[in-house]
Amino acid sequence: MTRALTVIIAEDQEPDREKLVLYAKRLGLHVLSSVGSGKWFIEDCLKLRPDLVLMDIGLKEIDGITAYKSLGEHGLTPYLILVSGTKDSSLLLAGYELNVIGFVTKPVTFDRLAAAVEKAAKAFERDLAQAGGPSDARIIEIKSNHKPIFINENKLIFAERCKAERKVQVHVAGEDPIVTRSSLSEIQDQCSELIFYPNKSQLVNLKYIDSVYASTDFFATYTIKLTYRNTEIDLSRRKRKEFERIYNRIKG
Repeated sequence: MTRALTVIIAEDQEPDREKLVLYAKRLGLHVLSSVGSGKWFIEDCLKLRPDLVLMDIGLKEIDGITAYKSLGEHGLTPYLILVSGTKDSSLLLAGYELNVIGFVTKPVTFDRLAAAVEKAAKAFERDLAQAGGPSDARIIEIKSNHKPIFINENKLIFAERCKAERKVQVHVAGEDPIVTRSSLSEIQDQCSELIFYPNKSQLVNLKYIDSVYASTDFFATYTIKLTYRNTEIDLSRRKRKEFERIYNRIKG
C-alpha cells in the first residue's frame, strides 16, 4: 500500500463498533470516526470523505442501505464493506446492488475482516493507477481543513501560492483546484523531479508543458506554456539551466 486507507465505521451496537475500530487499527487503517447512526454516518462521510466504510445495515435513525445511497447522491462512493448479522435476503440483495466490495457476517472475526480489507486495498491501488498513471507514481499528501488529501503525482498539473494568503492552490487533472495549507516546498519534497520550481511562487509538472519560449516582457527570461487552459508560467533566469537539463532528459 502507498498509504493507509481512511475509514469510517458505522455500527449501532457499541461492543461490535469497538471491536471493528480495534480490528481496523490493527489492519493499519486510519479510522476517521465511528458512529451508530445513519444520520451521523452521512454527515461524517460528507465532511471527512473516507476511502472505505465498514457499515452495518441496521443503523439508528437511517438504515445503512439508505445512508450509503445518500452518499452517492452527493457524488461520494467510498469502498463499502458490509458487516451484518441479518438473514433477510432482501436486505442482503440491496447491499450487493450497492457494488459492495466485501461482506463480513457477525460475529466478526479478525481474519474475515482482514480478507475484506485486503480486497478493498487492492481495488484502491488498481483504481488509483487507472485514474492517474503508473501504480508506482508518488502519492502526495496535502493538508485540508478536515483531513489529508492524497494526490497522484501524475495528476498534479501546477501549484501556486495564493496572493496575500499563506495558502497554496493546487490544480489537479479532472478535478476542481484544491486550496491547501501545505507550502510549495512541502509539496515538492514529496515529489519526483517531474514537479519543478520554475520561480518562487509556483510548481509545475513537466509532463503538462506544451512549449517554452522567450518572454517579451523581460530580457533573458522565458515563459512556460501548459497544455492546461493555455496557462503561462514564468521561468526565472536562475532556474533556466536546471530546467533545460531535467526537461530535455524527460523528453528524450
